[in-house]
Amino acid sequence: MGEPSGGSTGQPLRVALPGGGFGMICVKRDRYPDGRSFVGVGIQPQQQVRATQADLRQGRDAVLERAQELLAMPR
Repeated sequence: MGEPSGGSTGQPLRVALPGGGFGMICVKRDRYPDGRSFVGVGIQPQQQVRATQADLRQGRDAVLERAQELLAMPR
């Protein structure tokens, strides 16, 4: 439920480069149970719900509201 993830393991290694810059390298390999990588792709939710700027301005949580709607549906 929500938006796709960013496609990162959250485990970067920061490497200093000449001239004051830096590079980041992914140092952890996480995969879906079937072996596919999600790095650079992200994890796709079964129910995609995106919050709009209007939602944010109004203090609405569109993801939570959709989850509550689904839970209230008869099965």
